[in-house]
Amino acid sequence: MTPKLVIAIALLIALLVYMTAPALAALVTRHPERRLIYRLAPLTLFSFLLWVALLAWALTGQRDDARVARYVAKLRGSNRLPIAIALLVLVGLAGSLLPLLR
Repeated sequence: MTPKLVIAIALLIALLVYMTAPALAALVTRHPERRLIYRLAPLTLFSFLLWVALLAWALTGQRDDARVARYVAKLRGSNRLPIAIALLVLVGLAGSLLPLLR
């Protein structure tokens, strides 16, 4: 195998571990909102801040987040949850790109 292929495979494995860390943490802790964490995990490619937030949320495994639960339930009821998630990803992406533009 060529060194470039080995590097590409290593980067792909690192990317998969990075993306699945919050989902695996939610699975291990049996988090009540693990399905939502599974769905949000691929979006962490665009925002490191989202990855940190998802990992922290998945590791807590607690359901004492009453405000967040009410907000998510309200967004689900009005079908605005995808819009809110998209906005969070865009804010995270913009925050990541700002230092590069300077």
